[in-house]
Amino acid sequence: MATISKTKEEQIFVQVGEEVIELTGADKEAFIADIEAVKAKRALLEAEQVAKQEARASAITKLAEIAGLTEEEINSIL
Repeated sequence: MATISKTKEEQIFVQVGEEVIELTGADKEAFIADIEAVKAKRALLEAEQVAKQEARASAITKLAEIAGLTEEEINSIL
């Protein structure tokens, strides 16, 4: 388990097996960069999922209007 800090002055500890070590220097910077990259990737994936859901809802609405189908009928086709 790691404690993640926002500032470079705070300590970050990681546990490897039974050993707990403090990250310093380049290791600490790399750890913080990795955490930020993971957060950015997660935010991107969440945004993509929301966009897909919105596009699907829009397509269902358009199909319902054009073809006169209910949402249940459209879902059975998809």
